[in-house]
Amino acid sequence: MKYVYVLTSTVKDLYYEQALMSVFSLKYHMPNAQIVLLTDNKTKDTFTEELKRTEIKKYCSEIISVDFDANTPNIDRSRLIKTSIPNYVKEDFLYIDCDTIICEDLSEIEKIPFTTAGVLDGHVLLSEHIHKKYFLKRDKKLGFSGTKQSGYNINGGLILAKAGKETEDLFFNWNEIWKYSAYKKNDKHDQSALNEANYKTGLKMQLLDGEWNCQPSHGGLAYLKNAKILHYYSSEFSSKNYIPYYKLADKKLQYKIKENGKLTEDIIEMIKDPKFQFNSVHLVNDTRIVEILQSPILFTFADINKKFPKLFSILENMTAFIRQTVKKICKK
Repeated sequence: MKYVYVLTSTVKDLYYEQALMSVFSLKYHMPNAQIVLLTDNKTKDTFTEELKRTEIKKYCSEIISVDFDANTPNIDRSRLIKTSIPNYVKEDFLYIDCDTIICEDLSEIEKIPFTTAGVLDGHVLLSEHIHKKYFLKRDKKLGFSGTKQSGYNINGGLILAKAGKETEDLFFNWNEIWKYSAYKKNDKHDQSALNEANYKTGLKMQLLDGEWNCQPSHGGLAYLKNAKILHYYSSEFSSKNYIPYYKLADKKLQYKIKENGKLTEDIIEMIKDPKFQFNSVHLVNDTRIVEILQSPILFTFADINKKFPKLFSILENMTAFIRQTVKKICKK
C-alpha cells in the first residue's frame, strides 16, 4: 500500500508547510510507510535549500513531478494530478489531503475489503447535511445527478483505491468530469466531480467509518476519540474572519514552519499528540440556530455588524421588538 499526497505550492502559500506536517505525522506512526508525493514541475523547482523547502524529502519514499505548461494555474495542476493518480501510482494506495494530521498507524486500511472508498462529507447523509441546498444547487448548475441520486456526498480528502479496473474507471471519469466542470462550467471544485464520477460508474465507492477522515469542524467530534486521520480543512483559511479552532491549523504556526524550513520541537510535540490541540471555541448548541448557520441572513447581519455597527445596533433593537412579538405568537 502506498500513501499518496498531491502538492502544488508556491513560496507564498502554506500548502507545503501543511504537507510537511502531515507526512511527518504519518512517518512518525509508520516509519516504514511508502509515501509518494505527486507534484508538478513548478512546485518541485522550489524544493531548494535556499527557499527552505527540502525537509519534506526526508519523509517521502518517492517524489513524482508532472510537467505542465507554464501558464497552467496551480489549482488546475493540483486537480489534474489528483484526478489522475492511477496514471502515476500503479499499486494500491490511500490518497490523503495535505491539510491533515495522522493520529495513529494506518496499516489497518489494507485489511478493509473495499476496492474504492471514502468518508461521508460532514459525517452525515445528504438529508442531514448543512450544505444540502448548496450541493444540489451546484450539481444542478453543472448538470450533475450524483449527489441527489446517491443521497450522500463523499469527502475528497481521503480515498482508498486498490489497483484494478474499478479504480481506473473511477479516476478516468473523475478526471473527465472535472475538466468539463472546470473548463465548460467554470467550477473547479473536485468533490462534486468525484461524486458525479462515482455515480456514473455505478456508485461502487464504499463508505469508510468516520475515524478515517475525522472532520472536527464538520460533525467529526463523535469520531475524534478513535480518529486515525484528522482533517482540519485549510480551505477555511480563505475567510478573513476565520478563527482557527485547531492549533496546528493556525497560520502563525504554519508561518513559523516556513521561516524555519522545518518542524520545530514544540510543533513536533503537538503533532505527536494531535487530538488535544484545540483552541477555545464557542459551540452553538441550539438546533434552531444550527439550521440557519449558513443562511445569507446570518452572514448579512455579521457583515453589517462589522462594517456598520451603528446600523446593526438599530436593526438589533428592531429585532428585539419583533422577537418579543414572535414569542407571544408562538405561545398561543
